[in-house]
Amino acid sequence: MISAEQLQRFIPFGDLSEHALEELLPHFELIRLTSRSLLFKRGQQADYCHYLLQGSIDLIDDHFDVTRQHSEDEGNVLAIDADHSIHKYSAVVVDDCLIARLPRRSLQLINTWIDVALAAASDEETDWLEALLTSDLFSRIPPGNIQTLLARFDERPVTLGDILIQEGDEGHECYVIKHGKAVVTRSNGKQEETLAALGPGTLFGEDALISNLPRSATITMSSNGTVMVLSKTDFDTLLKIPVLEYVDNEQLNELIEDSDTGIIQLDVRPTQELIKETTSRARNVPLTHLRSHLDTLNRDFIYVVQGDNRAEAAAYILSEAGFEVKVLR
Repeated sequence: MISAEQLQRFIPFGDLSEHALEELLPHFELIRLTSRSLLFKRGQQADYCHYLLQGSIDLIDDHFDVTRQHSEDEGNVLAIDADHSIHKYSAVVVDDCLIARLPRRSLQLINTWIDVALAAASDEETDWLEALLTSDLFSRIPPGNIQTLLARFDERPVTLGDILIQEGDEGHECYVIKHGKAVVTRSNGKQEETLAALGPGTLFGEDALISNLPRSATITMSSNGTVMVLSKTDFDTLLKIPVLEYVDNEQLNELIEDSDTGIIQLDVRPTQELIKETTSRARNVPLTHLRSHLDTLNRDFIYVVQGDNRAEAAAYILSEAGFEVKVLR
């Protein structure tokens, strides 16, 4: 198996903590090749990233120009010909080589988590239970519910590349990361948009349970780890019902009339559904964009959310982020 010391000379692994590297090592495969062996061929799908640990190879382009790469070269810090999903070169072994390879998708997940989190994971992971219980959301749950809730979680081991939630699927469970890291992505036409990097103590997947709408994003593990899983039934009973508050139109008017605090109405339906509704007093922030707009909202105000079955999901997200919020029936 490749060692952490060997791995750290290559980008981006030099930025990872020792703990993160140790988790990653089992995903590498070591390959020994003799002189004149073909590592990969031009035009082939680049499913793996190859790192040259020992020996030398020739990279041959479509004009048959040759570039030689030695393991001891100062520039040998990147995967071989890994800039594109299709190989631009053929790689032929010159001297007997030792190659470490990693699935390309795994490297993409690792890089994405680092980029979004803006830092590598620390050697000591955040305590998941402490992070969960000290969140704004849990301050609104009766203490008795918390004890029952923790007993209802099922522990599940996961590995790098596991898809926990698939965009478009129906939701039956929500999750908390106990150990490890994950990446949140959403399809944007033919491209994949990265939305967030998740770490220990993060609760996710609850939006679809509340709204009964399909999953709005894909969540993929970017390391090995453990997740705690909660069923929809337990989530509704122990988390959703205690957190959400409701008002009708009459109560909303009384709230606006009598409250010393500013009231802001949010409509979380997709913008295209509201084009003909020119009389609404509510600000439109579609549910799919709400998390990215949280920093534009003011915690000094009370938010009243409307938008059919999306309203409860939006109210839950706001409560989780520490806002005072009510659902308009």
